[in-house]
Amino acid sequence: MIAWGAARTIAVALAARTEGGADAGDFDYRGAVERTLDPLSDFTGIELPEGPPTGRQLRVADREEWIDFNIEGFGTLMEPVLQRAAAEASNVTWALGGVTLTAQVGVLLGFLSARVLGQYDTGPLLTRRRADEPGKVFFLDGNIVSAAGRIGVPVDGLRLWIVLHEMTHALQFEGYPWLRNHLGGLLESLLQPLTDRLGVRETLRRLTENLRTGGRSVELMMNREQRRNFDQMQATMALIEGYSDYVMHHVGSELVPNYDYLSRRMAASRAHRPPLETAIFRITGLDMKLEQYRLGERFADAVARRQGMEGLNRVWERPENLPTLAEIRDPGLWLNRMDFV
Repeated sequence: MIAWGAARTIAVALAARTEGGADAGDFDYRGAVERTLDPLSDFTGIELPEGPPTGRQLRVADREEWIDFNIEGFGTLMEPVLQRAAAEASNVTWALGGVTLTAQVGVLLGFLSARVLGQYDTGPLLTRRRADEPGKVFFLDGNIVSAAGRIGVPVDGLRLWIVLHEMTHALQFEGYPWLRNHLGGLLESLLQPLTDRLGVRETLRRLTENLRTGGRSVELMMNREQRRNFDQMQATMALIEGYSDYVMHHVGSELVPNYDYLSRRMAASRAHRPPLETAIFRITGLDMKLEQYRLGERFADAVARRQGMEGLNRVWERPENLPTLAEIRDPGLWLNRMDFV
């Protein structure tokens, strides 16, 4: 359905137009990763499983390598839905839908590859993996160098800031391996029934529209149970991102020179994007992710102020402890459900 080779060609061509070099110079990313883990573990109380120091796959990547890696993830996510629709589609419907989706995926990946600074990746959520297998960590050093110049911060400080952020995610997913499979189960419950309910023409139309609008169209495809799962996915992602920001703000001031200034500059960069970039973020739905940072961090801060990190970490004990969207917005509801006095 999607011509992944063509999508890659589009993405790489767009990415190459503005890419700088990916030479990290004297900065030791692996050493920085190891340097951040103990302070993060001490603050949160989360201990990572013992393993060989070389177990975590770390890549200082350019945009093309990042695109290649994420095309695999996109394919794992989208192809099952498209294959379920294949038997019902006419050649014309299939061809036209494929051309449109191919172009949109290529443009989206090309745009994202120029904006991503780092990525902790657990692997495609719809595939099973060993619970104790570490994730992959990508640092797009060319993008980090460009971002440091654009927002006016020291490049090595920004590099360490990004390392700290990605390692908070390592703490969550490697400290609590059930979390990845739980997210995968929620995602699978959303995707599996779509073609059966809507038919191929409507599925293709809404998938195409969803790529353009960033999530508003996919919600129209959901029954009540799927909507609940979608809301839980949003709540869990808000928690993951917000917990990460809460932790790094408390640990970062001891590790990253001029951390407060760096954080303010990064926040200002997020909030004051150029008009074209703002429009692209809006139509792809990435503004939802930025809102998740704010909601999730407010939840983490409210709970930790009342119950400390031990109380906050109860969210990771089991899936039933994860907050709902309503609880993310009103942490008191979650505290009451957990029977905190």
